[in-house]
Parts: sequence; C-alpha cells; structure tokens
Amino acid sequence: MVFENLLVIKKRRYTRSRRANRKITRFAKRELLRYGIVMAMKYGFKVLLVNPKGTTNSEEHSKIMRRYRLDRHTASAYIIALVA
Repeated sequence: MVFENLLVIKKRRYTRSRRANRKITRFAKRELLRYGIVMAMKYGFKVLLVNPKGTTNSEEHSKIMRRYRLDRHTASAYIIALVA
C-alpha cells in the first residue's frame, strides 16, 4: 500500500491567504495518514510512504496525462505508484 507522506505537504506558513490557512489547519492529515497505515497493516499490506514532491510539475506528468487521458491528480497518483 503506497501513501503520500502527507506530513511533508504544504504547511500553513507558506501562504498569506487567510482562507487557505484555515483550510490547511482544518484538514486532519495526521489522523488520516495514521488511520490509513493502521488499516493497511491490519489487513496485512506492506506500507510505503512516498514524497509527492515533483510529481505534478514534470515533463513525465504531462506525457502520462496525454498518453492515458488521465486528469492531473490521477496522473500524480500513477507516478507515485510507479516510484514505489
């Protein structure tokens, strides 16, 4: 089971927008990640955490989107799965 390491994704200090800061702080990423890991281990899956940095803005990302006709997020997930 491959998960994005949500703890390395944008923190509140990187944006000046009050609205964005509120949304970032209300998203319980630690709890979500912890729950996913526990459930995967409960069912006997091997768990890998992958850094999602650089998966959206790359040449490979654009090629995969065009080749398989995927949206932006699905193409990023595909690249992360390939890396792991």
